[in-house]
Amino acid sequence: MNITVVGSTNIDLVYLVPHIVTVGETLHSTKHELFFGGKGANQAVTASQVGANVHFIGNVGADDFGEQVKQNLQDKGVNTAAVQKVGITGQAIIQLADSGENSIILFPGANFLVTTDQIEANKNTIASSDALLLQLEIPMPAVETAANIATQNGVQIILNPAPAQPISDSLLRKVSILTPNETELAILTGMKTETEEDLYHACNFLLQKGVGAVVVTLGEKGSYYMNNQEHGLVQANPVNVKDTTGAGDAFNGALAVALGHGNSLRESILYASKVAGYAVTQLGAQPTIPSSFQINK
Repeated sequence: MNITVVGSTNIDLVYLVPHIVTVGETLHSTKHELFFGGKGANQAVTASQVGANVHFIGNVGADDFGEQVKQNLQDKGVNTAAVQKVGITGQAIIQLADSGENSIILFPGANFLVTTDQIEANKNTIASSDALLLQLEIPMPAVETAANIATQNGVQIILNPAPAQPISDSLLRKVSILTPNETELAILTGMKTETEEDLYHACNFLLQKGVGAVVVTLGEKGSYYMNNQEHGLVQANPVNVKDTTGAGDAFNGALAVALGHGNSLRESILYASKVAGYAVTQLGAQPTIPSSFQINK
């Protein structure tokens, strides 16, 4: 299957700490690591590793980091013909606590230089895809342009609304599957997301806006999903968590591939949960995923 990802790339500067720093606190890091990241790149790398033919549209910086990021995408099997070099490569400064929890500061850099013209120049790539994966770490006009092209050509759109920000009703109506976490769902709807009943009402609110389906990622609790036919909670299997950075991105990349192979929404969520569950047992947002996770169906 063919998947196009329009989104962000980053270099992740990871600092291992006993706990997440609080206001006014100075804390020594026990270790420093450099990883590849960016929500778009994370999703692209996952989808490629589990069996999809992936094209990436976005920017890296015209610097050494940019060359490294682009080469890494290519090494993971992602087509980078539509990747431009401009400005400074995006960076994420990540605190990773002993518990596996993280705190992230984003410097967007080249990601905020993705333009609508750049998207239009690659419209044939989007139009010929089975699915389009989107996030919100690039300018909204670029996201909306990509969604418009996909809609005009009957391409399924999976939108991960992160970082959370206002989304127009016109964009929501184009989304086949929306994949927020609990916090993002609360921001999008202005509703509580603490209980399963809360999730039901918040997801239903988005369905009434025209979204095809909502899949809410709940971390170790699993996922809650709803479309016009069914809804329910999908439990996650317990794992030994090392790093939750990029877990949601691994979930999204795997979800797109599973759906593209004809699996039901619930079956696809179960598969995506397994892939994300493996990802959090590894360090970094783009771990190597064993070939045993590939879908052969």
